[in-house]
Amino acid sequence: METPDFLSGKHILLVEDNAINQMLVKYTLSSSGADIDICDTGTKALEKLHENSYDVILMDIHMPELDGYQTTAIIRNELKLQTPILAMTALPASTEDEKFRQVGMNGSVPKPFTIEALTSALAKFISPAQLRA
Repeated sequence: METPDFLSGKHILLVEDNAINQMLVKYTLSSSGADIDICDTGTKALEKLHENSYDVILMDIHMPELDGYQTTAIIRNELKLQTPILAMTALPASTEDEKFRQVGMNGSVPKPFTIEALTSALAKFISPAQLRA
């Protein structure tokens, strides 16, 4: 399945410490015309967020330095950003969804992910109408 064109021109921040997952997400989303910035730690993500604005953030949960929960809490409570944040995790969503919401995440994408699951999650926060705006 090809990635949908609603991602064309969108700026996405991927916060993921696993090089293979970084490559897979970048490969999957770049073909849609999305612009992907990649950080391998929460600390680097916070630096990027001071420099750029993003349409959505894909946030790994388990990372060195700051994990996804800590990074999201800083984004929401200190940076005061409302950018949609999607957790990317191998943890069962049924047990973690409430924790994701409490920290300020907007949804989740299971790992390993499928193109369909990733684009479906993104579609909830990036509408085709935003592309024309």
